[in-house]
Amino acid sequence: MPSKAELDEFLTRGVTEVIVREEFAALLRTGERQLRIKMGFDPTRPNLHIGNAVGLRKLRTLARWGHEIVLIVGDWTTQIGDPTDKDETRPTMSHEQVLKNAETYLAQFHKIVPKENSRIVFQSEWFAKFGLRDVIELGGRFTAQQMLQREEFRKRMEKKTPIPIKDLLYPLLQAYDSVAIEADVEMGGSDQLFNILAGRELQVQVGQRPQQVFIVPLLEGLDGEKMSKSKPKTGIWLTDQPNEIYGKVMSIDDALMPHYYEWATDLPWDEVKQIIAALGKKELGPKAAKEKLAWQITSEMHSPAKADAAAVAFKRQFTEGQTPDDVEEVTIEANGAKEMNIIDVLMKGLKKSRSESRRLVEQGGVSLGGSKSNLETTLSTDSEHNLKYGKRSYALIRWR
Repeated sequence: MPSKAELDEFLTRGVTEVIVREEFAALLRTGERQLRIKMGFDPTRPNLHIGNAVGLRKLRTLARWGHEIVLIVGDWTTQIGDPTDKDETRPTMSHEQVLKNAETYLAQFHKIVPKENSRIVFQSEWFAKFGLRDVIELGGRFTAQQMLQREEFRKRMEKKTPIPIKDLLYPLLQAYDSVAIEADVEMGGSDQLFNILAGRELQVQVGQRPQQVFIVPLLEGLDGEKMSKSKPKTGIWLTDQPNEIYGKVMSIDDALMPHYYEWATDLPWDEVKQIIAALGKKELGPKAAKEKLAWQITSEMHSPAKADAAAVAFKRQFTEGQTPDDVEEVTIEANGAKEMNIIDVLMKGLKKSRSESRRLVEQGGVSLGGSKSNLETTLSTDSEHNLKYGKRSYALIRWR
C-alpha cells in the first residue's frame, strides 16, 4: 500500500485525467486486491521513445505496489492503424512486419517495467479466433454516431475527407482488449481517451466491472509537437546511445523543460517543483537547467557514469568545437576517381537522397575539417576526411 504522499504524487504528477479518480485512489490506498492494469502499444515502428516511458513509469510503480501489469501488443490493431485527423488513412501493415517490430518492444518494455508482476499478451490470442459473426456482434454494440464523436473523425467530417470503415473498427478492437483480459484499469496517452472509454462501456455491456481510466500526457519531441513513432528524427528513443540522448535533450526548446522534468524523469517531486519554480522566477538559468535535465535523463536510461561522459563529450563537441571520439566510420568505393563531389559522398556514404543532400549543403549543414561545404566542394580520395552533417552527426570518410 502506498503512503499518502506517494499516492498523491502518483495521481497528480504526469497525469491528465483519472476516471473515476476516487474509486481508483481507494483501490490503491487500501490494497484490498490485486488490480489488473492494461496498456496497449501498436508496433508501427520497431522502437519506443521516452514519451512512451511516461506511462511505463506509472506501470513500474503499480507493479512495485503488487498489481498485475498487462502489456497488450496490438498485432491486429496495428494492421488497421489508429485513426488520425490527417487527410489520408494510415497504410495497412502486414502481420509479419508487425511481429518483427514487436520483438524489440519486449526488451524495451522491460527496461522500465520489471518482469515481476507483469506479462505481455498479443491480441491474436483472441482476435485470431474471431469470425465474421463475432465482428458483426461487436459492431452492433456501438453506433456510427458514437464512433463519429471521436475528435479525429469529427475533423475529417469537417474537412470532408474520407473515413474508411476499417478506421471505425479500431476503437472497437481496442475496447474488446479490455473485455478479453478483464482489465481493472487501462492506462494510455491523452490521444487514447475515446478508445479507452469505449472499452469501459463495452465491459459494462457484457457484464464486467468497468475499468478505471488513467490518462497520461503526450511529451513533445524535438520539433515541439507530440513525440511520435511516425517522426523518428524528432524523438528521443529508448535505444539511443548516451551521447545522442544528452545532445537531443540539450536541443529541446527551453519552454519544454518543465514537461520534461515532470514527465520524463524520476527526480523527487519536491525537487522538480523547486526547479520549475526557479526557472519561472529566472533564479535558475535555462542552460544550467537543461544540462541538469540532459544528465538526469541520460543517467536514468543508461548510468551516471555514461551521463558524465556524455556531458563531457557534448561540451567538447559544441562548446570547444572538437570532433567527438565515437565517430561513425564510413567506407566509400572510389572506383578509381581522384576526387568526389560532396553530394555524391553524402549519397553513397550516408545513404541520403540527392535532394536531401543538396538541401543539407545549401543550408550550411555540412562541414569538412571545420569549414562549411558548398555544392562545388570535392573530397580527395587519397586521404581520410572528418565530415560533420546536421547538428550532431559526424562521419570519418575512408576510401577503397
